[in-house]
Amino acid sequence: MQTNTRAKVTVEQINAAIEQLNSEGVRPTIRAVRERLGAGSPNRIQPLLAAWHDKNKPAEAAQAVLSEAAQQTLAELIARERSAAVAKKLEEVAELKNQLDEIVTDAQQLEDANEQLEAANAQLDEQKHEATTLANSRQQRVEQLESEQGQLQKQVQELTQQLATAQAQLAMQQQQSQQQQQKIEQQALAIADAQQQTNAAQQAAAVAETRQQAASETAQAAQQRIDRLEKQLEQAQQAAADKLDALQLRIDEAQQQRNTDTQTHIKQLAQRDEQLHAEHEKNKQLMSRVDELEDKLKAAEAKAKNKRNA
Repeated sequence: MQTNTRAKVTVEQINAAIEQLNSEGVRPTIRAVRERLGAGSPNRIQPLLAAWHDKNKPAEAAQAVLSEAAQQTLAELIARERSAAVAKKLEEVAELKNQLDEIVTDAQQLEDANEQLEAANAQLDEQKHEATTLANSRQQRVEQLESEQGQLQKQVQELTQQLATAQAQLAMQQQQSQQQQQKIEQQALAIADAQQQTNAAQQAAAVAETRQQAASETAQAAQQRIDRLEKQLEQAQQAAADKLDALQLRIDEAQQQRNTDTQTHIKQLAQRDEQLHAEHEKNKQLMSRVDELEDKLKAAEAKAKNKRNA
């Protein structure tokens, strides 16, 4: 942002700079005063410089404005010394003064516009800070959603591992049941071969039947547990898929909003730079025009003075 230095220059400093330039044989102009002081507003320097020029005009020129008799004398002198040319030069001087006043007015308007532009620039910087804060907040939210997504995936992996463990246990129990069945068959053969040991065989058969029933119940319980785990896994996978879809949608929306905010901010910065460049160029042209008109005014006053003194 530009720093406003106009308040640092006082009226006394401007008048002192004008007198110092004049004593050094340098023609006092707005640009010369600004260069000598290193600061100062053209709108503040111009009326003080004009007052100094009015104060240092020849006494005849002041009397020509205030005294009708002096005006008549001056008119006769001008008539004897090519009055038409002198009058034309005086008209040019008046026109140059009018143009200078218009340019000073334009310069004041330009300064007001510059102040408004600086205020808008400050507001835009504040909006930029808010947009950056919002983008950081949204980025943190996206990272949080991604972390939650990783946790859900970890839970799905754990449930899958539990299902694999339960299936391995069921396979082991089924193998044990088959082994028990083989033993029962062997015991039945032993009963057929040893009719004399019927009671013992019946007891062994009862024991074997009890074991078989226990193995069957164990296998049935394992199967029920597997069914429950499969159902839980299916529900968990569906819930995880739904939550992952929702998370992905929120991530996409956050990313899209961040891109939109970034593009809007870039466009605002580009427009602000163009406005600043245009205003600086206009101000530079106006200052150059002011100096040119001051040079023309001084030359015209010098020519008129030489005509009067000739």
